[in-house]
Amino acid sequence: MFNLFKKSSPRQPRATIITALTADGLKSSSPLSVVERNGSYSGRSVTYFRVFDASRVADRGLQVRDFPDLDTHADLILGEGHVEREGAVVLSRRTGAAEPTANAYSRSEANRDAHGDDEQFVFPDKH
Repeated sequence: MFNLFKKSSPRQPRATIITALTADGLKSSSPLSVVERNGSYSGRSVTYFRVFDASRVADRGLQVRDFPDLDTHADLILGEGHVEREGAVVLSRRTGAAEPTANAYSRSEANRDAHGDDEQFVFPDKH
């Protein structure tokens, strides 16, 4: 029978998740654990995941049994995101990542003074 209330217990992450995190710059010599939960993203069924270092969790005297257990301990999450149905891994954030470097792009508000005619493109139904 289906168990709709089954909880995700920590286990070893899928190789595709480790590959994505490594490509994103994660360096960890400790064994990693993952908790997952099913959900949807833009109307598609996905599996959300959070990767963490189980030894750091144990050092703090915490016990992670399910996905929400890390809600109040975001600093312990090394990476999180979702896995699409066909297996593609999408990282949503990596809290263990280094701060952005000077080469990272920064955003600033555009000066629209020289572009008075662009309103027709931004609000096409207005004219």
